[in-house]
Amino acid sequence: MVTVVPVTHAPPHDPADAVEIPAALKAHLGLDDIPSWIVVTEANDFIWPGPDLRPVPGSKPARYEFGILPPRFFAHLRDKILEAHRRRRFGQVERTE
Repeated sequence: MVTVVPVTHAPPHDPADAVEIPAALKAHLGLDDIPSWIVVTEANDFIWPGPDLRPVPGSKPARYEFGILPPRFFAHLRDKILEAHRRRRFGQVERTE
């Protein structure tokens, strides 16, 4: 069982609810060039690799991890998640099917 925060192309209604992934980081991770946000008000629990994950394109055997976040960005993201939790704006969703 793992817990992850979702990534979306939809901009948040409230900027405090998500952290935009910088374009350079998306490129480094091999993600598309469409703006994306990490939602800090929700976590999804599921059995790895989970129903909504897609393998890294071209990976053989299939891999689901795109890479490691830089420590400063990870710390910023962690702080935003903890802030959402303190504001009681954080929820967990079981996604395993």
